[in-house]
Amino acid sequence: MRSSKDWSDARGGRAQRRPVVPPHDDAHRPPCPQEPCMTRTLLAVALLSAFVLPPAAHAASSPEPVKLDLIRGGAVTGELIVDGRYVHIPTGRVLATWDYNVPTAPQRIASTEPAGGPIISTTRQGQYLYAAWRGSDGISGVAVYSLANPAAPKLVADTHDYNDADNKFMVGIVAANGHLYLFDNNHGLYVGDLSDPAHPRFVRSAIETVPVQYTQIKAFGNQIQASGRTWLGTEVALHVYDVSNPEAPYLLSAHQVDGFDSFSLNLAPGMAIGIGNQLSLFDTSDPSQMVRRGWMDVPPATRGARVGSYFYSFGWGDGIDVWNVGDIDHPQSAGHLDILTLGGRHAAGLGTTNLLLQTDTDLMHTIDIRTPGKPRRTATGWIPAGVDARDVAMYRGKPVLVQPNYGLTINDAVTLAPLARFEARAPFSLEDRSFEQVDVVGDRAYLAAWGAGVFAVDLTNPKAPKELGSFPFWGAAVMDVESHYAYVAKWTNGGLFGVLDVANPADMKLVWYEGLVGQPYRLKVANGHAFMAESAEPGTTSGGVRIYDLARPDRPQQVAHINQNCGNAFDLSVDAELSLVYVACQNGLQILDVSNPAKPVVAGRYGIDNGEFVFQFQKVTHRGDRAWYADDRNLREFDVSDPTKPKQLKATSLAHRSPQRLFADPNSGRVYLLGGETGVHVFSTTLPRPGGGDPGTKLPVPSRP
Repeated sequence: MRSSKDWSDARGGRAQRRPVVPPHDDAHRPPCPQEPCMTRTLLAVALLSAFVLPPAAHAASSPEPVKLDLIRGGAVTGELIVDGRYVHIPTGRVLATWDYNVPTAPQRIASTEPAGGPIISTTRQGQYLYAAWRGSDGISGVAVYSLANPAAPKLVADTHDYNDADNKFMVGIVAANGHLYLFDNNHGLYVGDLSDPAHPRFVRSAIETVPVQYTQIKAFGNQIQASGRTWLGTEVALHVYDVSNPEAPYLLSAHQVDGFDSFSLNLAPGMAIGIGNQLSLFDTSDPSQMVRRGWMDVPPATRGARVGSYFYSFGWGDGIDVWNVGDIDHPQSAGHLDILTLGGRHAAGLGTTNLLLQTDTDLMHTIDIRTPGKPRRTATGWIPAGVDARDVAMYRGKPVLVQPNYGLTINDAVTLAPLARFEARAPFSLEDRSFEQVDVVGDRAYLAAWGAGVFAVDLTNPKAPKELGSFPFWGAAVMDVESHYAYVAKWTNGGLFGVLDVANPADMKLVWYEGLVGQPYRLKVANGHAFMAESAEPGTTSGGVRIYDLARPDRPQQVAHINQNCGNAFDLSVDAELSLVYVACQNGLQILDVSNPAKPVVAGRYGIDNGEFVFQFQKVTHRGDRAWYADDRNLREFDVSDPTKPKQLKATSLAHRSPQRLFADPNSGRVYLLGGETGVHVFSTTLPRPGGGDPGTKLPVPSRP
């Protein structure tokens, strides 16, 4: 077995730029470089012994954290908080402040430190803003922001100790009658004492369960109205709570309406507006009753906003429809605006003259509504990094981010501000899109879309990416492109591994496919082989890593499968020069020696106890003699200069949500962790961030998409 010095010498022999190794046949495949390649005779006995030995005991002291350099984007789930000229927008884990002093030229001017998890609900009381956040691991909490300087809110507290259980599931928070009210599906309603508004103290009320996952909670005087779809999804609930005695809230009434006629309810004093396949006006002036007074069939919509006597519906198809709801018994059509609103989620009135509309396609529209029946779009901003970025690659030193609901963005390397946007030619429905992965080869980007297939995009003009062609490979989940072949795999409705000839992107062809027994989680091609991380399915010999020989690149041949105490393998990263594969197993990091791909061996491992949660979708990446491993709790940095003995160097707490992607940029020294709904996290490692300074302190936002 090689010593640590041998590994160091091998790593020191790296060229600064790796040659691209296309998958040629054996007669033309370049020989493995002499220095970096491991020889089986040196490693066989030692590496097998490394496999059977238990993991070394890890240091109990807290390791140094990996430095979080920047966080941008993430889902906009909580309400937009309008504060005069400023609008506070919860994006992922942070509160971003936009200046709308000039509505036609909005600017994102500040963002806060991150909360403990992704923000799902917001409310304001006095000079403080309260944000409820929820992880996927049973942890939920409340972040507190000071609005003393409304142009730069400050995170002053963050706690998750309102309950010490490990199955907390926060669904919302609202301020009413001088108190905070926190709703938890599993533990009921909590009342927050605001004697010290920066540090609210919560006490559990007599309401011990919340039967609905609320998506909207509003306070009107001594009443709280909460609405959301029921568990079966066929009805929408409206629950009214009485808080006239602030410390003793009780459920005053509970109502349900048809969940197809009304996909959601818009709440207001004495009136609720249902929007779905119909527009329905409900009289709630008597909270014990919910009487439908006026209704009409409308173009389908999922959300809406009311300003004065007009209601604006959006979110399903394209455009905004305007309805006059001044007469509760006779709603009327009042106008329409053609505008991209796919995935529209939140809207807020900026006074009575403008409407701010946020969409799940990363757009922030400003709509002039001074003439309600003739609304006009006056500006469109872009949310930096997007609401749910899934994957990242680099092009000419700039991050290319996969945006699941429309395609990709090319972003500034320092601030992640969007510089260009590509929208694929796909149906106007979110389920027919769902872009998952990207691979950049030369001046082309290839996108895998679960709802559509594979897209080829020309990046030659990075300011205006252009679609070159697509291939219908429904369910496409993982992909890698080498030479003129795209290797694609899926799992939905049957596992499949396929090869597309993409030499002519306008006429891509499926040239080979075969079934899979495990769900593919990552697919990478290197040194004439394809490496696939897969799930461990019951009753099958799946899990770990599957290896295919690409001597004929259009006819992969499986040559090995290894699952030695890995179980579900959720990710992998290939070091082509040293013939190593870093694997994110359900129980920790494994390092495979694949110098003989037909006989892979576990070279080293670092065990991580994940308890009973075996589906945390861990991620891994590497650069040089460092590797990074992430789960829903931590990002860990490892010294892998001796791959038989990985050593943890640093660890940083994450957002209680499983990451979507982990990527180490070989040039900038940055590590990108894409948390999906939690946002894009950028960590500094070896090299300094280019440009320096406070990233994006005053970031102008493009006014047109």
